Amino acid sequence: MKNAYTKKRFPEMINELACSDCSNHYCFLKMFVETLHPEPIVLIQLKCIEYFKWEESEREGKDIGWNEAGMRWATNGYASCFRHVFNEELSAKENYRLTLECLKKG
Repeated sequence: MKNAYTKKRFPEMINELACSDCSNHYCFLKMFVETLHPEPIVLIQLKCIEYFKWEESEREGKDIGWNEAGMRWATNGYASCFRHVFNEELSAKENYRLTLECLKKG
């Protein structure tokens, strides 16, 4: 059973995590969230990986794809830092910022 926070914040989380054009086309992330109702840590980490994927793709000048982003996220210490700093009351952007700060501290 989901806690009260999840029930209260779930619609907000869908809007924050989904892409900006979800009303105009199919969005896998939004469908995933609406169908499976995963825990906040899963949702927020997925959005953080999306931010990471975008930054890495920009740095490399090409889309690195979700598989590569997920592999890098896990093997380069981001996932460990994320678990350490995760706070479900913060936005995905704030959790991502905290993850990057944690990684820099080593």
